[in-house]
Amino acid sequence: MTERPPRKNLLLSATIEADGLKVAVRIRNLSEGGAMLDGSVLPRPCTKLVLRRAEIEMGARVVWQGAGRCGVAFDTSAVTVEEWVSGNRSASFNGFHGQARVDAIQDAVRSGAALPAEPEAPAGPSLADLGTRLVEEIHHVRELLDSLGEQLIDDPHVIATHMASLQNLDRASQILDHLGNILGADDPAAAVDAVAMQELRARLMR
Repeated sequence: MTERPPRKNLLLSATIEADGLKVAVRIRNLSEGGAMLDGSVLPRPCTKLVLRRAEIEMGARVVWQGAGRCGVAFDTSAVTVEEWVSGNRSASFNGFHGQARVDAIQDAVRSGAALPAEPEAPAGPSLADLGTRLVEEIHHVRELLDSLGEQLIDDPHVIATHMASLQNLDRASQILDHLGNILGADDPAAAVDAVAMQELRARLMR
């Protein structure tokens, strides 16, 4: 039996595309072979999907799904955990990364082998892609605030002495959620009009 690669627990914003549906998810743990995701809408087992985080993109298959979470197995192990965390592909040489890449280049130079041309610098994101990434980051910050709030309210002393601050933390999370939804909406004006927080809606429509 093949041992499953060790997984790293974390909280990263990402998106999945499956069956024509594109939704935001969070990567809760991760290895080079797969990940556990959570989100409001998740595909069923055996569904093929594409997981994206910034410039990282990977095909995957849903292995299990339940209780707002799902496990996916990646089609390949071509992306390292560190690359998923940063959202950027690191430089490689013949499949080697980091110090191993430097060593492989030195070995190639010593042997007289021809070195491949350096790849062109990737073009910056399009305006549409940048907008999508900004929305993802706004929701990611909201998730971080929610996680902080959940930890703080477990302490009765914090609740007793910092109730007003906790309420402001919750308000900030709600504002970020609304802003992310507005920026990602096909009709931002209608999304503003639908904002439930009256003060925020008034500030946006002033």
